[in-house]
Amino acid sequence: MLKWNKIELNNFKGCDKLKPDEAIILDSIKNAQSELEQATCLFNELTDFSAVDYASYNLLAAKAKYSYLIQIAKEKGLTI
Repeated sequence: MLKWNKIELNNFKGCDKLKPDEAIILDSIKNAQSELEQATCLFNELTDFSAVDYASYNLLAAKAKYSYLIQIAKEKGLTI
């Protein structure tokens, strides 16, 4: 389970009034959140030590992607 607050994007106020690039950012955040959850589950369920490197890099990449997209959303003034 993720240790930080999940962002509930389905309840975004004003979804119908988004510009195309803003909608893309929000969709990307949803996808990145899903990827992060999957990477976390994979890392937590590993039993093979040879796969630990892959899972840890995958998890770090997913966290970085998610953080980057959240930063872009904040810069654009999007509230989630």
